[in-house]
Amino acid sequence: MPYEHLQRRKSLALPVYNPVRSFVQPTASTATTFIFHAKRAMSNSMPSQTSFLATEEPDDALCRHFSLAKTTLPSNTPLQPSYTMELIAPVLHLPTHLLAVKLPAPQSVTMLLPIDAHLYHSAFDNASILPQTGPDTPPPSPSLDSAKQAFVVTLPVVPVPATPHPASLSLVLLFGLGLETDRNLLATQLLPSEAIAEFPNAAAMAGVVSHLRTPDFDRYWALNQGAWKNTLALAARDANLTELVPMTLKVVADARKLRIRRW
Repeated sequence: MPYEHLQRRKSLALPVYNPVRSFVQPTASTATTFIFHAKRAMSNSMPSQTSFLATEEPDDALCRHFSLAKTTLPSNTPLQPSYTMELIAPVLHLPTHLLAVKLPAPQSVTMLLPIDAHLYHSAFDNASILPQTGPDTPPPSPSLDSAKQAFVVTLPVVPVPATPHPASLSLVLLFGLGLETDRNLLATQLLPSEAIAEFPNAAAMAGVVSHLRTPDFDRYWALNQGAWKNTLALAARDANLTELVPMTLKVVADARKLRIRRW
């Protein structure tokens, strides 16, 4: 199997996110400016090329691309039809919905993942988890919450009844939607850096993975299987997913065979 899509890099020079908000005391004039930029973000169908995955976990990176903070609901919390979320500047892209994804035990929490319905339907062929929005449907519009002195947006919630692997869903969405595009970042999520350093020697890559501690190996095995199952279930079109994930999955699968032989 060809591995030419993996590229060896010793470092990744990508933008670093500074979580300090660029607005603290909103005023009427700043509200007008903020909403103008937010509407421009909504009207821009192309995702931003800013990367957050270089410094954030996939769940946090997905939320940051949509100018929100990561939000989880405790187990057995009733799900509301919509939530009002505080926006974090800069606004790169506004979401249209929140996907409610329940994580299995031991987390047993519900993640609220932001999503843009128009962007989703242009990137994935499985339309069952997110309703199509009509051309006349107005997008969510940010407003100023004077009590919080912050800009907020109210988003409808779409419960996702089941996904093959909830833990890797954010990673698949990040690359499927084109919010993240660097294959090296995707590879470093799916394989340890020591294995990537052995590229293009696939056997050596598998050998490195086979010697991981059992908890670490189990995590990569579950992550690669889950990312590929999610890619198939959502019918992703992005080549980063459809080409690279099967390659990293094969490396881990070969490593698993090596581990079994040593038992």
